[in-house]
Amino acid sequence: MCRSVDLSDLTMTSRQVADLGSALTRRHVLLGLAAGLAWRSTLAAPGTEKPGVKRTSKKSEEQAAAERVSQHFPFGPVLPVRPLPAWPIQTHQGLSTHLAALCNGHVTAIQLVYTNCSAICPIQGALFAQAQKLAAGKLSPQAQFLSLSIDPLSDTPQALARWIKPYTPAAGWLAAVPSVDDVKAMQDLLSKGGEAKGDSLDAHPGQVYFVNRKGALVHRSPSLPTAAQIVAIMADIERSPD
Repeated sequence: MCRSVDLSDLTMTSRQVADLGSALTRRHVLLGLAAGLAWRSTLAAPGTEKPGVKRTSKKSEEQAAAERVSQHFPFGPVLPVRPLPAWPIQTHQGLSTHLAALCNGHVTAIQLVYTNCSAICPIQGALFAQAQKLAAGKLSPQAQFLSLSIDPLSDTPQALARWIKPYTPAAGWLAAVPSVDDVKAMQDLLSKGGEAKGDSLDAHPGQVYFVNRKGALVHRSPSLPTAAQIVAIMADIERSPD
């Protein structure tokens, strides 16, 4: 059964999101500092280049170093970026399209959910509801939010429509479901190298995955970020030249 959510649920969930964000802050700061130190350690100190070896440009050195660091930390920039394939999906509005086409031309925030979820999915829905309201005036009209199902056997477009309705989504927030054949590859592309997922659907990651206007995964948030963090990352990607 799809879990119904009333306004009191959303109010409670908002506090839960804020509390979780505060509890995770110290861990995220420490991991961020560790990432910075790891990145610095990958750069050769001045004068340590081997004789006879042609030195690459500073930009390519920094890019290679950043890619090495991104492979060891579960959130932050994803390097190299990961283009989204043309996986068929159906939206909660009944539109049949492809994931790459849906994201093309839009900075997109993606969360993984499913309609029978009784763990973090209600919190995730409330989080996107908050982020969409906060995005008004801070993001372009092309920015979008996508709740992507990881349970295609149960989540029909009708089930997704029932799930998203209590959050009163505005234009620019869609729920969608991929095919059974593509759901594992989709999860692997988004979450590989990210925070670990458990063995059950309920234990799926609460990270938000960010896609640029070219339809490539470029950033991952910590698990259950705040609405302000989501909007700030999207705004930063919108300012980037891709």
